Amino acid sequence: MRRRPEAQASNTENVNADKKDPDQRPHSQAEAKGRVSYGSVLINIGKCLLLIIIIPPFLNYASLQREGQMLLPKDGQIVDVSLGQKMHLLCKGEGKPVVILDAPTGMSSDIWFHVQESVATLTKVCTYDRMGLGFSKRLMQNETTGTEKVWGMSTTGRMVDDLHRLLQAAGIAKPFILVGSELGALNGRFYSHIHDVQVSDLVLIDPIPEDVFEEDQWKEYW
Repeated sequence: MRRRPEAQASNTENVNADKKDPDQRPHSQAEAKGRVSYGSVLINIGKCLLLIIIIPPFLNYASLQREGQMLLPKDGQIVDVSLGQKMHLLCKGEGKPVVILDAPTGMSSDIWFHVQESVATLTKVCTYDRMGLGFSKRLMQNETTGTEKVWGMSTTGRMVDDLHRLLQAAGIAKPFILVGSELGALNGRFYSHIHDVQVSDLVLIDPIPEDVFEEDQWKEYW
């Protein structure tokens, strides 16, 4: 007879527990939903950041590729002169001897546009861009040390060597007439001294004196 009240008490506790469970379940479900939604937000943010990091470089690369194609010269050719260098050469007309035009200081070959058009009616005439000017790529390798990404001083000797390798690679007929203006005239004189059998005639326009770049001469101006 004493066990019945205990059984009734345990039954009462079970009933009360069952009554409490429905109230506690919504809280646990809400917490679970909150955790899921918070995690999904973090995942979406991560996806957005990943797209922001990856997409712009690809778009930039594509635009640079397109721009590079648009900037290629419409006339002439890009000649591989070895040593990782490529130079722009434009020839017009037919006949011999070939006339080579070397541009003034710091200028590209288009400075000769009108001259080249006129001379092309008489014989073959070629213009070129010195290394780092116009469509000729800047030298990024030192041919003596092999060190990459080294921009050596653009000396007269180097410019003459560049021109010699360009004419050799392009198969320009020799001997030719070499025309130079300002720095181009200085290069022309040096070229004719080194490769005298290749130059039939030398034309100098506003030539620069050979000692103009000597250091002592310019100290008083700096």
